[in-house]
Amino acid sequence: MTSAKRATWVAPVTFPRVLRAEAIKLATLPSFVWAFVMAYAVLGGFGILTAVARILQRDAATPTISAGAGTALTGIQGAQLVIVLVAAVFATTEFAHQTVQPSYLAEPRRLRVLASKAVLVGALSLVVGSAGATTALLAAAAVARSAGLPFEITGTYAAQLIAGAAIYLAAIGVTGLAIGALLRSTVGAIIAGLVLLNVLPLLVGAAPVESIRDAAGYLPSTAGLMILQEHVPAGFIAPWFGVLIACAWAGVLLGAAALVTRRTDA
Repeated sequence: MTSAKRATWVAPVTFPRVLRAEAIKLATLPSFVWAFVMAYAVLGGFGILTAVARILQRDAATPTISAGAGTALTGIQGAQLVIVLVAAVFATTEFAHQTVQPSYLAEPRRLRVLASKAVLVGALSLVVGSAGATTALLAAAAVARSAGLPFEITGTYAAQLIAGAAIYLAAIGVTGLAIGALLRSTVGAIIAGLVLLNVLPLLVGAAPVESIRDAAGYLPSTAGLMILQEHVPAGFIAPWFGVLIACAWAGVLLGAAALVTRRTDA
């Protein structure tokens, strides 16, 4: 007499399941979660700081803080560094600890794993950017007006700042993730991210050749941060075109990371 075998049903591996798995990985590491919270705090907190600085300089002959609403989003420069670093580390952690093999065994289509990481980081950065920019503008307006200082901003410009900051930080997050997937080294990815966003614009902008100096405007941070400008001087990149350039950098680097992920071993 033979015993009956119970059939085991295994759910197919779909992209939503892979995305959920990556979200669980990120949520189980508190440092990643707190890094995104820190990025929000930096972006929103600088709105208050710039308003306080305006109050302190109200009687100065030559104030160093602009009265423009875009100044409230000065913290985006700090927030982008936090996001690019956490995205790079998120991409390299599994390679550093040799835990990427189980992910590839569960989902042999490696590009799905990379795409899920990119969607997750991009979405979180988008939320941080929109929430942080909104907080910065509201806080700066409240603090400035409570001290009797004007805080003028049109609805169109407010939408530009909030949406632009969100999309720009999402692009920066994907850029950091792509750098990490390309280099597969935590230290190397962190250094490369910092160089791309902070060091390279200074070096290229200080080049003795004018055509090279002009190229600095097409680096991701230089171009993307033009979204803070309400009135762009002649010869400078338009705000939304700058954000598009930052997104193009993210897309190209992610495409390169996809090629490396597909053609190399874990």
